[in-house]
Amino acid sequence: MKVKWCAYFTEFPPIYAVAAILDPCVKLEGLTDLLTFYYQQLDVHFDVPYYVNNCKRILERLCEVYGAVIQPQPVGSSMGASGFGILGSVLKKSRLDGLGSSSSSSNIGIGEYLTYQFETEENFHIIQWWKNHSSKFPVLARIAKDILAIPASTIASESAFSASRRVLDEKRSRLSSESIEMCVCKKDWDQAEKRIQGLK
Repeated sequence: MKVKWCAYFTEFPPIYAVAAILDPCVKLEGLTDLLTFYYQQLDVHFDVPYYVNNCKRILERLCEVYGAVIQPQPVGSSMGASGFGILGSVLKKSRLDGLGSSSSSSNIGIGEYLTYQFETEENFHIIQWWKNHSSKFPVLARIAKDILAIPASTIASESAFSASRRVLDEKRSRLSSESIEMCVCKKDWDQAEKRIQGLK
């Protein structure tokens, strides 16, 4: 099992690491502690400080690109589809040829964010936190909005499409959307009652 796990997750995906840095409860120190613990448990040698520094450079590069492309706006406003294109191009560039150091004015916000000690409430909600702090860190808030909107897994959406495919086929192609929703919900409730929900 460990061999299979290491084949896929020896290197922690950078997008997850940047998302962890954007969590005010984690930031760089928490990410370093998490990855150190992770690789100690796997008994795998990995240069955690180098990796964390590279993820910080990815975030700095994102700040440069986002700062040049968009005007800082509150998190609640819409950016359009271009945000994910920016995100993808920066992550691809970091993987292909690395990132140099940067000293953009938008990176001043990163330094302030990383050094400032934030107080978080017991029922902390990260998206709401970034929305509340979007005036202080406009570019970082926009990056956080784009990165934290990415689901960590596609299982839920794949499961929904799979369930819909079992309900809607060639013989039942004229069902209304309400009827399809009722059929999917009914099947889910039946499985939940039998405690076999999610096993198939």
